[in-house]
Amino acid sequence: MIIKLYKDATPRIGVVYPSEYQAGKAYEQITQLHTGEIFHASIELIRGLITLTLKSVTGSGKIVYKDLEFKTEQLKRLQAFCKPDTKMDFIHVFKKGDGYFIPKVRFKAPELLKLNGYEIVY
Repeated sequence: MIIKLYKDATPRIGVVYPSEYQAGKAYEQITQLHTGEIFHASIELIRGLITLTLKSVTGSGKIVYKDLEFKTEQLKRLQAFCKPDTKMDFIHVFKKGDGYFIPKVRFKAPELLKLNGYEIVY
């Protein structure tokens, strides 16, 4: 899992995939099933890994990602700079070189899923 905080843009939470193809294919399925829905993120720390659960607040959708690696510093910054009701975006990403990139879905940039807040469960 990766967390990106920006001064003049919406913060983002991303799940890292090993390839552009895998990230794009999985994200395409989610966007098809949950078009227009808004989610709440629950970040649960379990034995040094994260279980990320996205629960729809405008529908009945629920998406769970288990055993995600994360950087402690990113989680601490999220808590320090973002209130629990901060609006954020959610996306799948893949690593290429030194950077993380959003995969294309059907040859174009995908619409980002909207989060209306988060909670951290220890």
